Amino acid sequence: MKIGIAAFGDVEATVERCRRLGVDRVYIDCPSLPGFQENGYPDPASLRAFKGRLEEQGIEAPAAHFWLAKWPSRPPLREGATNPDVLLRRDRRCLEAMLRTLELLEENGIPKVLLHIDLGRPTDAGEAEACWEGLVDFYRELIPAAEQCGVGIGNHSLHRLLPDGLRERAVAEGVRLEDYGTYTDKDWSGPFLVGTWKDLGRLVEAVPSPCNGVTLCTGMDIPGGDMPALVRAFAGKIHVCQFRDHSDRWPAARLVSHGEGRVDFLSVVAALRGAGYRGMVHIEGFGKPSRPGEDVEARSIAYIRSLLGAG
Repeated sequence: MKIGIAAFGDVEATVERCRRLGVDRVYIDCPSLPGFQENGYPDPASLRAFKGRLEEQGIEAPAAHFWLAKWPSRPPLREGATNPDVLLRRDRRCLEAMLRTLELLEENGIPKVLLHIDLGRPTDAGEAEACWEGLVDFYRELIPAAEQCGVGIGNHSLHRLLPDGLRERAVAEGVRLEDYGTYTDKDWSGPFLVGTWKDLGRLVEAVPSPCNGVTLCTGMDIPGGDMPALVRAFAGKIHVCQFRDHSDRWPAARLVSHGEGRVDFLSVVAALRGAGYRGMVHIEGFGKPSRPGEDVEARSIAYIRSLLGAG
């Protein structure tokens, strides 16, 4: 396993950051590239040039990043949540944009994609189930295309923290961990259609394929996931891995620097090794500086690097 970071469309800035952090691999953020806002997928020449210029500097790009149903932009179901009506209407524009993205990844030799499924879940149970049916219908077409292109899809569930202010209010009001999938508030973007590891497992099982897998994110602990157990459960299906840390479980959880929260990264690393994962580990989500001017990303990377080098 090697550490990687995100690349947001600026070659020079990405190379400089990689040099400073001592990393040599990235995932390419497709929405940050030219053409995406107009077409829903990167301009082919821009993606090819971006990846090529990174490789000229010795930086590999074994993965890309995409948001399902974020293009064309949909009106929010609630503030901050993407409306899943794209699933209810089987909106082919979003599906075709993803299908084209898979073709571009194949053409550019990018074998993995981190796919955020950032969709709100309707509070009406019947409508929520109809959205699930629409999502599975999408995947029945998406996954065969991924197989043909040889791209592994690392589906990412939405395990988000409550924002400052709302977090304290929710805790004072007695909101519980069990409420993660039903809690609503004008300042909260949840609940989500694919909000926990349970939803993620349902999606992977609905359309079985080696290409239909997961992004193993330690944020799964936020709504109650047992991380080492989840690594074992998803073994062979982990296409992308992300490490972040938090102080507690939802709703009290807040972002902290790696090694300062409740995630047992050493156990997660051991479980990943046991599961045979050899891919990139993306370090994301950083706490506050402990002193003025501190590079919190560098601090987190140094901590995770020390664990990857152990044992």
